[in-house]
Amino acid sequence: MNCVKCKPAVVLAALMACSLVSGLAQSAADQALFNDGKILIFDRKWPEARGVFERVIQEYPRSPLVPQAYYYIARCFQFQGKQEEALKAYELFLQKFPNEPFLRGEARNAVVELAASLFEKGNQAYRSQLESSLKDPNKDIRYFAAIRCTPLKDRALTSTVIPVLKEIVAREKEEDLVNRARIALLRLEPAELSKKAEAPPEPKKREPKSDSRMFHLVVYQQGVSKPVVELNIPVSLAQLAINALDESARQEMRKKGFDVDNVWEDLKRLGPTNILTFRDEESTIKIWIQ
Repeated sequence: MNCVKCKPAVVLAALMACSLVSGLAQSAADQALFNDGKILIFDRKWPEARGVFERVIQEYPRSPLVPQAYYYIARCFQFQGKQEEALKAYELFLQKFPNEPFLRGEARNAVVELAASLFEKGNQAYRSQLESSLKDPNKDIRYFAAIRCTPLKDRALTSTVIPVLKEIVAREKEEDLVNRARIALLRLEPAELSKKAEAPPEPKKREPKSDSRMFHLVVYQQGVSKPVVELNIPVSLAQLAINALDESARQEMRKKGFDVDNVWEDLKRLGPTNILTFRDEESTIKIWIQ
């Protein structure tokens, strides 16, 4: 009698065990497929990689990797030079996953970069994305948009850019960022900036920092004592710094197999003393957070 009563419990336990095994198998399968897509990105096979990420979405719609798959589809379009498709894909990612904690900032900055590039080519339809970014509550996105929009010869945008650049100069303490904002202001409002430079600077109030760690990146070439690329900035602005690297530096890093466009994901997993190091016969790249 007791055995009969135990049967439902045994069956339930068996079903739970099967469900768990099935879930683990699916998790391993979606991760393996997702990893295949990342490998294809490193191999510069953008269409093939995009197809793999689309499979992740279709075959494993409940996988926690789905948001990243949407993001990397946009990256693949961007790597292919398909700017309009990339921008739409980034906006789809932002629309579907408004609370995604890690890639949202990168996606918003990518929208700014793509919209600015398309705007420079004469497509006025992308003005709204730039205006929205210049008013974004996230200061890193706002700052990036202001500096990126500085070269655009558009009075309406310039009138929105200047207050953000002044905000950077007035509130921020990171020297490289402030200097970039000053240079941008010098282009847009040289007389006003010169006038302020003559007046004694007002003491700035010290604001508590949410994260005092520093992001460091150096690139050494063989036989050269000084680094050819060197960045030392607060972690909170690290993504801005990565986006600020000029294309020649990015190309040089990509040649060494260093995925500069997705480095932020690796940095988030670094411990306080770990260093990402990439070497070949010509150069060494080191990245760390301290």
